Amino acid sequence: MGGAVVAALFLFTFTVAPTHAADLNITVSGNDGVGRITTPGRPCDEGGDGAHWHYDYGSPMDPGVFSSLVSELRLHLDLHSEDDATRIDPGADPPFEDTGAGAFLQGEESHASLINDRGTIKLRLSSGDCENPTLDFDGTTASGAGNWVVDRGVGSYRGATGLGGFTLTEAGVAPGADNPFNLVLDGDFEILLPGLEVEVIQTYWGFLGADYLLRQPTVVFRITNTGPGDSFHSRLVNVTTPTSGVKVLGPKTAFLGDLHEGDSELVSVKFQLGLLKPCALVILGCEFDATLHVSLPDALDRPDTQTDTAHARAPDLPPPL
Repeated sequence: MGGAVVAALFLFTFTVAPTHAADLNITVSGNDGVGRITTPGRPCDEGGDGAHWHYDYGSPMDPGVFSSLVSELRLHLDLHSEDDATRIDPGADPPFEDTGAGAFLQGEESHASLINDRGTIKLRLSSGDCENPTLDFDGTTASGAGNWVVDRGVGSYRGATGLGGFTLTEAGVAPGADNPFNLVLDGDFEILLPGLEVEVIQTYWGFLGADYLLRQPTVVFRITNTGPGDSFHSRLVNVTTPTSGVKVLGPKTAFLGDLHEGDSELVSVKFQLGLLKPCALVILGCEFDATLHVSLPDALDRPDTQTDTAHARAPDLPPPL
């Protein structure tokens, strides 16, 4: 850099949050479009952006379309026409004339939101401009294709990113509150992935101490979703051990429920220690490892099984038999 007489070396460490990629392929339609019309507008060749139609649409989405929940799509179109003549005298018959004019979307104001109880992903839609109106428009219905980009994610969809394309097979902008729309969204996006940490909280001899005689310690594990993403319908799916001479008695499975980032659940698992391994005869303070296999579905219910190994130690004292 000009004028610099001292050079310094800086070391930056960047942490990238783990994410889970997904395909977006959704088709939604409805008949509830309503909005306001501003026409005539300032012509594009005079520095304006033509006549415009601000219309809102919405439709429910069945479970399985966007996660396992009933969801909703809300669509707002800021539709602009290069030619004000596409909307003529409402008293005429027919009130609108197809002049062959094109239309376009204002990318900062047109958006589709995918919504359920877990959160929202908002997509910005864009298609053309004054110089290049890429949508077909006959004065009452617009159709055509464009692009979308994730504007932001909220709730369990925080940190979402992605981009893709959309197709409007129709978007009615006639007066009234029953305008139809049909929207197809395709593309790729990513949401934050849950993380796993397993810790040993306690070990004890069960059945009023009788398990000491059977060489069967019980270990209480704390299972934590370390994030950065949330998990739903989480489950312990298996418990194994890499330590020779140790057998997992179980239970090996357990329902953990919804684990948002930072949430934890406790599970208790009983183990059988061998006569000579891992500790010969005396089992007080005997140490071994256990690996927990945990299913942590993300906010779109895509399965992801993670594992973590924790170190356990049998109680140092026998029970008061």
